[in-house]
Amino acid sequence: MIKLGLLVLPLLLAACAPQTVMVKRYQPPVDAAGQSCLQTCETELVACQARCKAERDACEAQAEVQARENLPKAQEAYAQAMERYRTELLFWRLNVWQDDFFHSRYRPRWAPPLYAPELPPAPPPGPPTLAGELAKARTACRKDCGCQPPYEACFLRCGGRITEERRPKGEG
Repeated sequence: MIKLGLLVLPLLLAACAPQTVMVKRYQPPVDAAGQSCLQTCETELVACQARCKAERDACEAQAEVQARENLPKAQEAYAQAMERYRTELLFWRLNVWQDDFFHSRYRPRWAPPLYAPELPPAPPPGPPTLAGELAKARTACRKDCGCQPPYEACFLRCGGRITEERRPKGEG
């Protein structure tokens, strides 16, 4: 019992610990040249984010076309998998019935069964849907285009400072 307590105690303490997040604080340069330079950084950041959004939108549109093309193939593969499953299940039931029949008729009660499957075959996962195929196709689309690191480098070149601090989760 004590060993169990020693194992659970650290988990409880970790769960009760305050949740913190790292927050970056940007301190812009104070001189006019630094401010002007910073405007260039922000313009480049906005342009990068716009390019990223346009690329992501195009990728998601292509993903929808691809999902609509893949759906009939996925449905056909599912139908084949269901047919294999039905066949395997039929043979499983037949073997169970056969084993029960012969066990009760021709073998002594103490004899182990000839065929004793523990579980029936597992059915295939659910049928494919457009939403599922769309989600699979969208995994190829980039979520982050990496605009933040160049912006931060530019921010620092212009004379700004970036500091990181830990704050309790939920606090702005």
